[in-house]
Amino acid sequence: MLSLFYAVVLCATPVLAVELSGQYTNLLFQTQDTFGNSRTTDLNRLRLQVEGESETGPGMMRFHLVYDHELLWGAMLADPVVNAGLNRPDATWLDGSMTLTQSRHTNWRHALYRGWISYDVADVSLKVGRQRVAWGSGRIWNPTDRFNPVQPTALELDQKLGVDAAALQWNYSHSAYVLAVASPASVANAAVRKLALRWQDTWGDFDLSMMVGRIADESILGMDVTGNLRDAGIRVEWMQAKNPREGAYGQIVAGLDYTWNNSWFPNGLYTAIEYFYNGAAGLVVSQDRISGLSNHLLGAQLAYDLTPLWRAEILFISDMQKSGSFTMPSITWSVAEDLEVQCFTQLPQGNAGSEFARLEALYAVRADWYF
Repeated sequence: MLSLFYAVVLCATPVLAVELSGQYTNLLFQTQDTFGNSRTTDLNRLRLQVEGESETGPGMMRFHLVYDHELLWGAMLADPVVNAGLNRPDATWLDGSMTLTQSRHTNWRHALYRGWISYDVADVSLKVGRQRVAWGSGRIWNPTDRFNPVQPTALELDQKLGVDAAALQWNYSHSAYVLAVASPASVANAAVRKLALRWQDTWGDFDLSMMVGRIADESILGMDVTGNLRDAGIRVEWMQAKNPREGAYGQIVAGLDYTWNNSWFPNGLYTAIEYFYNGAAGLVVSQDRISGLSNHLLGAQLAYDLTPLWRAEILFISDMQKSGSFTMPSITWSVAEDLEVQCFTQLPQGNAGSEFARLEALYAVRADWYF
């Protein structure tokens, strides 16, 4: 696959623009392993990105390639559960990663994070390769995102695995489009076949989208509505699914967000509240949907710029059904234009059987350098 992208870069003429960039991330965190021992682990990631575009016939061809080197070291790697997770292949059609070195306390691998080619002509666009298919407008949960759902308790919320797919989009008006996405299955990598069709349009102050699809043997139907109510933003996201093993279930998100500007918060206090009904609670955990143990969850996000360089945020989720909670406060310092440092912690609590009972407290420092 990498050879294919190099060939495109070399053969596409004339090349109008090629941009090279990168990012280095260091994530140092401490938590408990499965035996209850406190462990410190460090993740180093070097990410290189190249993208460009070229006029080809009546349209425009674009390419986007992101390549990672990751070095993970620390006592946490000696945990058999963590070790098994590291050796599990990514759930993608193409096996785009390889472990270079692995020992009791070290894991070094390289991987294809993104890699796609697109061709745009008139109102039609075709994109093929590893890409991010981001559906849903929820701030904390996105039940209609069935290509790469991310749990709100993930260590790195900004890291989306991506999907090897072909995406065909038709922009039939200035505000409306139809998007079809197809991703093949891979038995070796435990990736299932995914087919979905999404329609979106804007009506006044509201964006409306509807989707239908087939995820393995599961049929899905979904809707997403976002808009403004005076100065507040409102959003409703719904997904209904049915499969032969589990029958029918639904997931619904309803949220409201608002920025408070007053003498107490002159820089604007961002506030978001979101309710999540999880009809899949208690079902077999699946990497292709939002999984959990509770049917009713309530989440809140607060964010405030203390100064132009310092930003404080907090995420709080309450298990309304089984008495538990998850709290993640963070503070971010923009050290320089290309350097950012963040300190955060994850504090779960709850009785056995609650949504967050199996999670452990985590303390972390993250630095990102962009070049």
